[in-house]
Amino acid sequence: MAKAAKVSSISYKTAWNWIDKMNVLSPSSLVEKVSGGKDGGGTIITSYAIELIGIYHEVEALHQKHLEGLQASFSCLEDDITQKTFSFSRLAAEICEININDNNVEYTLQLKGGLGVIAYSNSIFKKVNKLEVGSNVFVLVESDAVSVSKIEKVDISSRNRLQTKISDILIKDKDVLLTLMLSEDQYLTSRITLKSFQNLQLEIGNDVMAMFKAYNVTLLKNGE
Repeated sequence: MAKAAKVSSISYKTAWNWIDKMNVLSPSSLVEKVSGGKDGGGTIITSYAIELIGIYHEVEALHQKHLEGLQASFSCLEDDITQKTFSFSRLAAEICEININDNNVEYTLQLKGGLGVIAYSNSIFKKVNKLEVGSNVFVLVESDAVSVSKIEKVDISSRNRLQTKISDILIKDKDVLLTLMLSEDQYLTSRITLKSFQNLQLEIGNDVMAMFKAYNVTLLKNGE
């Protein structure tokens, strides 16, 4: 313990104070003293602590992979495209309900403007991000994951179905990027093929249903 404290540039007493606090807060001991033996005893990390360290590294790796994916998406943006046409839509929301089943968590969220969204995560993600009913979050939805249909023709089982109005249309080669107004200052984008756009005969001002699956929603704690 003395060597570990020295490497961390803290005193031996401070190290033990921190360990005592962690042991009190943890449901099981993290560090224990061992007396006797040929080496005169010492300090050990418990199996529970080793398990927690492993979980931390797994969560850290998942978080880093997620950040790299977001960075790659934002890096592909063209300088002349406005915020409303990002590869990801970023929508402000509040968690209204949380249902937990084993390691799976289902969130019911209310977007600014009153529309509802369903999202999923695992229990570790919920714990790490301290997500609770009433938490303010951002909902990220990739444009490619959002499909659209004329409201009178909708017959799809997606968990998330939002009534929207087309406010902008950007055509580039064989892709079409639709900007869909959810409320006065919140927009969702959908990237569809030119063929689908032509088949649906879409125009600015059309009322359309935007649809995406719950597992296509990524949550970010408000402030990240």
